[in-house]
Amino acid sequence: MAAITLPLSITAEAASCKLPKSYFKHVSCTASAGYFLATKDYGAPVALIDNRGKIVVDLMGYQRADGKRLAEGLLPILRNSRVGYVNLQGREVIPPIYDTINEGGSFARAASDGKIVVKRDGQFGVINGKNQTIVPFSKAISNIDNFNNGHAKVYKGKAVSWVNSDGNPTADPTKPRATSSAASAVSNPKNPPENIAVNQNTQKPAPPKAPFTTLQAHQQDGRWGFVDDDGTIMITYSFDEARPFSEGLAAVRIADEWGFLNLGGDLVVPFSFQNSPEVANLADNYLGAPSFVFNQGKAWVATVNGQKQCIDKKFAEVACDF
Repeated sequence: MAAITLPLSITAEAASCKLPKSYFKHVSCTASAGYFLATKDYGAPVALIDNRGKIVVDLMGYQRADGKRLAEGLLPILRNSRVGYVNLQGREVIPPIYDTINEGGSFARAASDGKIVVKRDGQFGVINGKNQTIVPFSKAISNIDNFNNGHAKVYKGKAVSWVNSDGNPTADPTKPRATSSAASAVSNPKNPPENIAVNQNTQKPAPPKAPFTTLQAHQQDGRWGFVDDDGTIMITYSFDEARPFSEGLAAVRIADEWGFLNLGGDLVVPFSFQNSPEVANLADNYLGAPSFVFNQGKAWVATVNGQKQCIDKKFAEVACDF
């Protein structure tokens, strides 16, 4: 029989974990050095203990506790099939009110960068260690990555966006900032970038193709995306509906919620505006100002008690004066 090779992370963890002497029958290592989980025969938690075998946190009142997700001083626990978190002083800092997230053999996410991805009523969101909401819960969100270096990736169907540590939309931190290819070619004519055409006789860059000034909404196979003037797909077909670009922004819809993209395809306003009939179906050309389209720095995004509500280019609520 061929030997089974364990992943490096697992073998390293096993090699570095030395169980303490204690009177507990079942003890396992956790993700935090110096802390160990004591359990009953059937897996229910008894206590979190230290490397001397002393009880740090009494866990007898919980169905489960996940030592593999102990991070940043917070231990996921399960009571009445609801997820919460206790700190290393035994205090329930996050009450068990959240849905289970069944991933990787666990029922909850670990804290990361001071944030925790949780689910409530079947909807993903993000909280901090004080149980304050950072990313609002939304049925449009299909998943959220754990925070890393102050950013997290948010998935809404096939659409992907990023949020910062405040929960606000931000540019993709993994994308290099755009640079002037033409300028690089002029400064180093013998080694121009691959996407710049060079006249071999003069070693000067040929005039680059003029960039698009806007994009056009286009539908394919029942989904909406955006193409440039040549029909090249610039923003993938990921949306249930799309408005045209106006003043550098375009509204897109997934399920029942609208958000706004910039010309780079970044989601600069999360999917947070409801697709209510008053806005989506009635008077899409009311006084020449369609819903979810910017006009003179304002966009109509909601109607409440018969009154139109607008946002400005900073996405703050403002009065509709059209």
